[in-house]
Amino acid sequence: MHKEEIKMPKEFFMTTWRNKWITSGAGSIDDFIKIFESLAERFRKWKEWGITLDDDGGIGDDYATFITDDMDVAIKAGFTFYMGEDRETEYLETLEGKEVEVPKEKLEELRKKI
Repeated sequence: MHKEEIKMPKEFFMTTWRNKWITSGAGSIDDFIKIFESLAERFRKWKEWGITLDDDGGIGDDYATFITDDMDVAIKAGFTFYMGEDRETEYLETLEGKEVEVPKEKLEELRKKI
């Protein structure tokens, strides 16, 4: 008898990036250079880690949606956020809009490596 393998759909974690105000604190061309070099480095790391731009997350409206199916990568890339007044619990948002609580042990373990 042949057993069929049941594949669960992957859960994608997301962050929304907004391009507005990125250079609002710049006072010189050197400040612009530093800001954009820092951003380029961040996006190179994200690309290395397998983070991609969501197909529906174009930047025509000044927002971009970046996604990964790896919780560790999402945490390392800074996709986590707090909800409300609670500053003890961190969450990740899925592409479907669900908030997923990040286990504290996982946060501590990954942040030791960064």
